Amino acid sequence: MKWFFVLFSLFASVSYAGGDGEITTPAQLIGLPGYCRGTQQVRNVSQDPTPMSAYVEKYGYTYTHLHHYCWALNTENSIAMNNPKDGRFWLGTAIENIDYVLRNNQDPKFILLPEIYASKARILFKMDRPDDAVPWLKKAIALRSNYSPAYARLSDYYVEKGDKAEAIKILKQGIAKSNKSDMLIHRLRELESQNGAAAKTGTPK
Repeated sequence: MKWFFVLFSLFASVSYAGGDGEITTPAQLIGLPGYCRGTQQVRNVSQDPTPMSAYVEKYGYTYTHLHHYCWALNTENSIAMNNPKDGRFWLGTAIENIDYVLRNNQDPKFILLPEIYASKARILFKMDRPDDAVPWLKKAIALRSNYSPAYARLSDYYVEKGDKAEAIKILKQGIAKSNKSDMLIHRLRELESQNGAAAKTGTPK
């Protein structure tokens, strides 16, 4: 009988996550990209009236698999955060859902790929796997050279490593490619200000 309750608890835990972070309530849609509302299964919750065919025409066939990416974001936003003890496990399931979309994508120019790459990097950083995360940021930049969020997170990575010079270099590259992104310019000014203050006090940059 004891084992029955243990197994029941495990099943309930998986059910809570919808098995894969499935979105089951309107509240879970808050904070997710708007395009998630029209994806398979999620549209049952959002009640999006737009035909799936309209989204496929807009985004491409990969949109039919995109609910897995939305599940991944839901897992990251709510399930992993609300279960800190098992957070790493749930973040791992988010990565699996992202990888599902990437495996089933046949369009190398799928418009949402840079965002998906950056999201995968973000989750890997949360899992303390920076060496695995960085290549995905670089893939996002290679695919869309003006994708500011990837430059921003990559520069943060080098700041965390103590290499502010490389972080500044990345930001300057991003600014040049992104038509002078305000976000990147602000970060660059902050970093250069910190470097200048360090130089005046004689502390390491």
